[in-house]
This record gives sequence, C-alpha cells and structure tokens, in this order.
Amino acid sequence: MGSTPRKYTQEYKDEAVKLALDSDRSLAEIAKSLGINESTLGNWVTKAKKGSS
Repeated sequence: MGSTPRKYTQEYKDEAVKLALDSDRSLAEIAKSLGINESTLGNWVTKAKKGSS
C-alpha cells in the first residue's frame, strides 16, 4: 500500500530551508534537486519564517 513517511533530521531541514531562502530558484526546483516533495519543503520554509522548529 502506502510507504512509510521519511524522517529528516533538523539539520537537513535547516539546510534545505536556507537553500530555499537564499536561492533565486523556485521551491519546486530546489525540492526536485533534493528529492523531496515541494509541499514538504514549503512547510519547512513556512515554519522557519514563523520561528518554530
């Protein structure tokens, strides 16, 4: 059936968010290059902007 959700370390999330915020590339491009879902990266960026982990 479905697959188990992947777990990412906080360090990985932080680096992905930093890349997303510092880059002029779209979230979709960055997510694809990292092999993660665009909405997952978007959620991480939103949380980071709100100041939560």
